[in-house]
Formats: sequence, structure tokens, C-alpha cells
Amino acid sequence: MNKIQKKILMPFVLAAALSFSGCYFFPNEEPVLEPPTLDVEKVVYSTYTVGRKDIESAVIQSGYVISASETDCYFNKYSGQLKNIYVNPGDFVEEGQLVAEMNNGTIEYQLKVQQKKVELAQLNYNNSHSAVDKLQLDIEQSTLESYQDQYDGGRIYAPVSGQVSFVKTLNPGDMVDPYDVLVKIIDPDKLCVRAEVTGSGGFSADDPVTVEVNGDIYEGVVVRTPKEELEEGDGFSDAVFVEFTKESPGFGCLGSIGNIKKVKASSLNTLVIPKYVIKTDGDRQYVQILKNDEKTEVDITTGVSNAVEIEVLSGLSEGDKVISR
Repeated sequence: MNKIQKKILMPFVLAAALSFSGCYFFPNEEPVLEPPTLDVEKVVYSTYTVGRKDIESAVIQSGYVISASETDCYFNKYSGQLKNIYVNPGDFVEEGQLVAEMNNGTIEYQLKVQQKKVELAQLNYNNSHSAVDKLQLDIEQSTLESYQDQYDGGRIYAPVSGQVSFVKTLNPGDMVDPYDVLVKIIDPDKLCVRAEVTGSGGFSADDPVTVEVNGDIYEGVVVRTPKEELEEGDGFSDAVFVEFTKESPGFGCLGSIGNIKKVKASSLNTLVIPKYVIKTDGDRQYVQILKNDEKTEVDITTGVSNAVEIEVLSGLSEGDKVISR
């Protein structure tokens, strides 16, 4: 083969070589896979079914049942040893009745002796009308008054008629001091509820209220608020007082908790939903409801509310499913 023929054949040889060795320069293409498909899970919502019920907005304050008339009983002259207390809680007493006394030693005997001395001095003066006998009568009378004062100072008499609400626990022979309250007497027909409040507590004089005492409900009326207390300077500038208007709890409820309730607004058999399902956007109020398995926003207007629930005036119907979360 001459040189000219070699030059002519060379391109054909190279082309053939390249065609046979192409798999070494260009890898085989992999088959195209179908893209994976994702199953979308169905969203499950928690819902609240709109229903009808009564709702009220109220102010509630707790206090204690007390008596509007309460009198303390105590010795007011001197300290001494207690002889006895003659009454018990719940007892009815009459004004002037002896409720407690001290051991008075020989005072009672000295008082009786002195009464005789006064009688004798009076007889002597009646017979003589002398200045000396008049002076002696005055001395004996003054001594008698001193003994009588000591005797009376060791005895406590009921200053009013009423019912004993408190008796201090003491034993005969215990020391007692002046103004140490031993007995309290109340008027059982003047029970009321006193509740400490901040500001007015939401109450005004003459407000009708109800009072729950030991599970029983009583009707009442607000008779005093901090405003009246401050104006009259009675010392209870942080309290509301409620009197019972019809029935009142018995003596056994004295000191019990009384829950005062003032209803500000109420609505009967109305549509009610929980407050937490309501959403806001400025002045707009709306809820999300589930309708035909789809979430839908619905504007609503509301009415009476309490701490956890609110009345729906428009936008919802009974049986609607409101999405809570």
C-alpha cells in the first residue's frame, strides 16, 4: 500500500475505531423514574357544637355572716381571779343578767357589814339631827359606795338582751384583766354579711343581691359600701354590708362564709360558645366553623359574657361546629 492510499484510508479507520469504543466515553443512560407521590393526610379539627343555655354576668364577693348588733362584755375596773362564767354560746340572756364574776374575797361580807353601819348611822342622825351624826352618816355612806363599786367591778351584767355568740375559754381561778372580752352578745334578728372589697367591689347601696350560705340561697340588699363608710367615718372603709330581706340564716351560721352575688346582666336560652374560640382582627370578631368538611370564617356579634363563656347574638346557628383548635 503506497503512502497515498494510507492517507486516504486513515480517516475511515479512526472513525471506525471511535464508533466501536464509544461505550467507554459515553455511559449508558439510566431509565427515568416516576416522581414519588405523597398521600396528604386529612386535617382533623376539634370542634365545639353551638347550643343554647342560660348565661349571666355577675359580681361575686365572699364575706362572713355577722350580727349588725354585737355587744362585748368585760370587767372594766381591775384585774382579778375569775370565779365563773355563767353563760354558753347560743344562750339567750336578758339585760341585767349576771354573766360572769370574779372571786371578790371578803368584799361581799364587808359590803353587807357596811350596809348595816349605814343603817345605824342613819338612825342615830334621825334621832339627834346633830352635825356629828350627820358627818358620821356621810362617812359610812361613802365607805358603802366604795365597797359597792369594788363589788360591782367584779361582776359582769348583760348590757343588752340577746343571744350569746362567744364565750372565752377560761377556768375558775384564771386571771382576767380589764377590757378582756369574755362574752359577746348579738341580736339574732339582725344577721348580715360583711365582705372586704377593693374600691366599691362593683356594688352600690340598695343593689339587690343573693347570698349563698352553707349551700342555701338567701335574698338580700346592699346597705353599706366603702363610700357610705368613709362618709360616716365608721372605720370600715373597705367593706360592703348586706342585709337579708326575707329569710335569714340561723344562729348556727354565724361566722360562716357568705358568697354575695350581684347579677349585672343575663340572657335565657340563648346561643353560647366558649370565649377561647373567638378570634379578633381590630373591631372584628369572628370564629372558624367546619362546614361541608371545610374551614370557613364567620363574623359574629356577642352579648352577655362571664369569665369563660359568651352569648352569640348573630352569625351562628344552633348545631354549628365551631373549630376550637
